[in-house]
Amino acid sequence: MEVEVQRHPIFVRVVHWSIVITGILLALSGMELGGLYGVRIFGENVLMIHLTLGFVFGCLWGMFGYYMIAKEWKWISLTRIPYSVKFLYRETLSWFLLGPHVEDPRGYSLKRRDYVEKIIPTQVMVFWIYVLLAVIMGLTGFAMYYQDVMKPVVDAAEVLGKAFNPAKEMTGYAFLRALHRLCMYLFGLVMFMHAYAVTIFDVLISMFTGKRRERILE
Repeated sequence: MEVEVQRHPIFVRVVHWSIVITGILLALSGMELGGLYGVRIFGENVLMIHLTLGFVFGCLWGMFGYYMIAKEWKWISLTRIPYSVKFLYRETLSWFLLGPHVEDPRGYSLKRRDYVEKIIPTQVMVFWIYVLLAVIMGLTGFAMYYQDVMKPVVDAAEVLGKAFNPAKEMTGYAFLRALHRLCMYLFGLVMFMHAYAVTIFDVLISMFTGKRRERILE
């Protein structure tokens, strides 16, 4: 049996899609700023546009993170990461036909009028990877521009740059730029994996409508 329930309130949907749109614009302006792939969209003001988008992206993630911690903590808590890793391991074995089919744990309780399990367990890891990468990109990005204000970060980058590349003595700025770019690629990879997963597990439409038909487990 299934029942249609409210899965995502309007606040979550608006902030989620605002993050998606801002993130795409941030990536495009960053690639133009870094001279990657011949991207030419924003013109002479690309640096200020990229910085402004970075602030907006950070604020949106702050709002989204606050909601997740305040309202969804029991689903994305750090204590659930081991469960998430185990689920991914079993799921990977199943993908390669090396283990039994892994049942979708999501379901709704009519008695409690609440979810028994709201998310695919691997989403726990995805959320915290997003947070980690966003924080690193924010710190490295703003440290490259506000070098005086964020001098401790720049100084740490100088030390790490020399440690990673002692022969050429990589500067702190070069290290920050390399780390910023690496995190951009990783963020994009996780984003595509996330998009694939929400499509396969049939939750994409609910991020538009707010509603989804869920299995009744209790």
